[in-house]
Amino acid sequence: MPKRSCITCKSPEEEHRFLESQETASLKKLTGKKNVDGFMVCEALLPDGEKRCRNLRTYWDKKPFKEPLRLPDPT
Repeated sequence: MPKRSCITCKSPEEEHRFLESQETASLKKLTGKKNVDGFMVCEALLPDGEKRCRNLRTYWDKKPFKEPLRLPDPT
């Protein structure tokens, strides 16, 4: 898992992973982009210790959206 900085967590290094297939499909719907293969999701635990951050970034850009965008929690 690559370590990358996260604009939401404000941490210099957090674990990120590439999206799974259902996450890719939901991000395509959410953004209207056809290709979302370059996006990664932050795996850091939030202060409550139970939920993950789930902030999105690309490998090369920690803030690809005007406002931070998080993947919804899996249901």
